[in-house]
Parts: sequence; C-alpha cells; structure tokens
Amino acid sequence: MKIDYQVKNNEIEIIRCYGNDPKVIIPECIAGMPVTKAAPYAFSEHKEKEQEDVLTYETEGHVLFSGEEHLLVGQAVEEIMFPSTVKEIGNYIFYGCKRLNRLEFSDSLMQIGSGAFTGCSGLRALKVRMEAGEKSCVKEILGDLWQRMDVTFCYEREKKSAVLVFPEHYEEAVENTPARILFTQHHGSGNNYRQCFYNKEMDYRKYDSLFSVAAAWDRAEVLADIAFGRLGHPYRLADNDRQVYQNLIKNRYEEIIKYLIEQENLLHIRLISEEELWSQEMLELALDLASRQGKAEILSYLMNEKQKSFPQKKKSFVL
Repeated sequence: MKIDYQVKNNEIEIIRCYGNDPKVIIPECIAGMPVTKAAPYAFSEHKEKEQEDVLTYETEGHVLFSGEEHLLVGQAVEEIMFPSTVKEIGNYIFYGCKRLNRLEFSDSLMQIGSGAFTGCSGLRALKVRMEAGEKSCVKEILGDLWQRMDVTFCYEREKKSAVLVFPEHYEEAVENTPARILFTQHHGSGNNYRQCFYNKEMDYRKYDSLFSVAAAWDRAEVLADIAFGRLGHPYRLADNDRQVYQNLIKNRYEEIIKYLIEQENLLHIRLISEEELWSQEMLELALDLASRQGKAEILSYLMNEKQKSFPQKKKSFVL
C-alpha cells in the first residue's frame, strides 16, 4: 500500500491511500513520526480536488503491480484499522463508503469530523481498543448511524472485553392535523441504547436495564445477539441482569434456536450449554432442526449434549 501524507508539527496526517486490498491498515509511524490524523475526505471519492503538496510512503513489503493499485476510496474500502496514535479524523472522511463494514481504532481517537459517516450504510462493526481508560468516541459515531451496530470494547489493562449490540432505529415525522404541528416519532430501541453513555464512558448498568425495551421493539434474533453478547463477555454484568438474559433465551427458545441453527452459530449454541439453559424440549427442537437442515457439526454436538444432560435410563426387567 502507498500512502500520501503531510507533516505538521512533527506529526503525520494521512491524505490518501492506494492499494488493491479493501482492508486498510494505517501504520503507527511514517519517517519516524507518529501518525496522528487522517485528513478530511481521506477515504471519500467526493473530494473536489486532490492535494498536490504531499509526500508518499510505501508500507513494508509493498510490491507494485502495474495497473492493479488504485485509490482506496468509496466502495473500494471495506475495513479500516487505525493505530493507537491516531487522535483525529477529518470531516467527511468516509463520505460515500457504502461497503465499509468494519472500523477498528483505540480510545486515543476522540475527535470525529462532521459528516464523517455520511453514506456509510454498510458499516456494522466497531472494535475499540481501550488502552488508557473508560472514555471513547463511540457515542459520537453511533449518533450518526441508524443501522444496527455491533461494538466490541477491548479493555487491554484488564484483559477483558464487552460485546454489545446497538439495535437499529429510525425516525418518522408524524403530523398532528388538528393542531397543525409535526412531531418526531422514534421506532426501534436503537435510540435508547445510544443514550447509554455518560461523559464518553459506557454505562453498562443502563445498557442492561434497557433489555425490556428491546424485547418490546426488536426481533428475536436481535434480542438473542444482545443476550449472547453479554453472557459470553460478561464485563460488568450484574447477576440479576444475567438472569434476565438467560430467561429470554429459555422463554423464546423456539425462535432463538431456529435462528442459531440457520446461522450455524455453534459458538452461541455452546454458550447455552455453558449457561446450563437446556431443557429437554429445547434440545429436542434443536436436534430436529439441525437434522432436517443437514447441520452435521451442530447435530453431533447436540447429540453429545443430550447424552450428557438427559441420558436415557436403561430398562430393567424383573423375572
């Protein structure tokens, strides 16, 4: 990959990237100086004019194949990973990046330019390396996006992580005709979940308290992903909230088991075992669905679980 950059106060600002891989990994240092910024429109094809007074850097192992490298903007970009040195990204940096689906950065990134995520309808996942403390820019990012977002917080000092689902939401302008006024109506629980931050810190108790709201608004598969995310990575998960998530899985097992088997999600099926949530009816349903859909690996696992959890009693004969 090649990078156009400029130097400001002995720090590097990324201007453009060129390559043939839709996954872009920005280096920590260029010419011995830290990469701290990414310029406005850096990954957007809507930039009016290319900057001329730039320097060029080639990443290690870079091999130039004539005609294959191109400007990494718009739909040519699918994943971007920023190093821990990056503190700021510019205005409209991802404008029109419809295929951008995953973004990784650290808690050093605190300044997000206006319109940074305009047109990023394909973005689904954030991974945040929490290296300095509890604060991050996640609230600002989520505030610009209506779609479901899966966010992983990696607390590196504690060597723990949290996997959180922020459901989708949308707003609708509704007219009160007699009063001749318009008011905004929110749909989906996503707006509520996006308020689970205080002073840029994630409030896990508030997040968990909203599960009843999600249960009223969202589909079973979204609820399952919220529950399994918290149970599988129980960072700051209170016992009573754990019970609420467990109860959801047990009470709506028909929908959830169908979803897990269709998605071939053996990880979450194993988590049901770890949480000791199987009932005989639940397990029988899972076995039947796995058998009919030809999910051999899942079927084998479930058969072993049935043998361990509900072994058949040997018949005894009295002579």
